[in-house]
Amino acid sequence: MKKMVKSLILTVVAILSSTIVSSVEAISSDEAVQSALARVPGATIANVTEFNRDYDRGRLEYEGEIHYNGYEYDFEIDADTGTFTKWEVEQEVY
Repeated sequence: MKKMVKSLILTVVAILSSTIVSSVEAISSDEAVQSALARVPGATIANVTEFNRDYDRGRLEYEGEIHYNGYEYDFEIDADTGTFTKWEVEQEVY
């Protein structure tokens, strides 16, 4: 009986530990902004006009806009993997 309880406790701890680890962001919001800016040569933090953290389909993501040199860049980055899930470029019309 003691072994069974001990085994059950260890299983619960292992499950909770993996849940906690998986909810930790792979990249910070600063890293996400820098990653997006790296795709737009010459753009700086001043060109980031929107930036938010959001949950989409249960996953944390960063989303934002960069306006630079007559173009608008819309992006979404998966916070767990650091990969871009959206990258759209539009020429701005004045």
